[in-house]
Amino acid sequence: MPKFWSVVTTCLVVIALVCLTAFFLVVFSYNLEGEVEEIPPGEKKISDKGIYITSYVAKTPSYFNYIKRQAKAAGINTIVIDAKAILSEPLVKLAKEKKLNKHTIASPDPWLAKLTHELHKDGFIVSARLVVFKDDHLIIARPDLAIRVKDGKIYRDHKGSRWADPYSEEVRLYSALVAERAALSGVDEVQFDYIRFPAEGKAHSVYFPAEQEGVSRVEIICEFLKSVKERLKKYHVSIAVDIFGVTAWQIRRDINLLGQDLKAMAKYIDVLCPMFYPSHFHSGYDGYENPGDEPYYFVNMGVKKTKQILAGEEVAIVPWIQGFNMRSSNFGADYVREQIKACQDAGVNSFLVWNARNDYSATFTALKSN
Repeated sequence: MPKFWSVVTTCLVVIALVCLTAFFLVVFSYNLEGEVEEIPPGEKKISDKGIYITSYVAKTPSYFNYIKRQAKAAGINTIVIDAKAILSEPLVKLAKEKKLNKHTIASPDPWLAKLTHELHKDGFIVSARLVVFKDDHLIIARPDLAIRVKDGKIYRDHKGSRWADPYSEEVRLYSALVAERAALSGVDEVQFDYIRFPAEGKAHSVYFPAEQEGVSRVEIICEFLKSVKERLKKYHVSIAVDIFGVTAWQIRRDINLLGQDLKAMAKYIDVLCPMFYPSHFHSGYDGYENPGDEPYYFVNMGVKKTKQILAGEEVAIVPWIQGFNMRSSNFGADYVREQIKACQDAGVNSFLVWNARNDYSATFTALKSN
């Protein structure tokens, strides 16, 4: 008799374990790097008043906690996290093995999901910055997907970076899956940067191995955005796009070269983030000898022009402004303050501050004294 009850007990334990396992399989989604809880979709949020943070700083608790405290005190409510390298790693491996296809299933990233959860608890909106077509990791793994110059060599921009061919369906699928991984990790917004064709170095003499006859650069960028919008709609995540500030001046040559047509892109996005860094306008632009010394004019004029272009479109304008010193003899807290005022005077209260080193001392001083 005792033997009988021992067998019954063992069976019940086994059944309980099977049920528990099934439960966790339903609740948790499998990630290429491990298991991670899926974050349920919520209401759409977009960037408001934010700063850019590198993944390195986000992984350095002492400094990141300091930045978060300072940001809160200065009225910052949005953190833009550099997430491409982390999110793309397992997809690059699949691309290298030529196993990336339309049946590939995206999954959350444990680190980004945890970070997003913590930032949400701290009251921040989280935007994942994804550099799209400039991609050294992908091209090193798959040189056949690269943009090339006329002699057949891989194109390099002025910083030596390699670019993937936007005309390639595989490149666009890979980039869309990276975005989906971000959405699954619970971020509020997916923000695309370098969502354009190259314009630096030998860009005038490049060719695209997968180029489609009769399909313009503007059309291929819009095709990518359309596919991403469709892929991400179930996650209730906002789609933002960073663009060259100069495109607001609507010079057709720039639009055709970069593939960034604001009006054409508008139907596929929620947020437009023009990069109105004064120092990035060339000498003599709009009659200013050194645009880098004009924090108010280029931001204010750029926002006004962008609003005119997007009139009637349901797209929020959240400009990137300059939080770094580059060809700006007058950079400091007042410089940042002038750019924010330039946005406000043009009817836009949101902004994002860029500093590649994440040194926001001038920005925090400007905001705290506002």
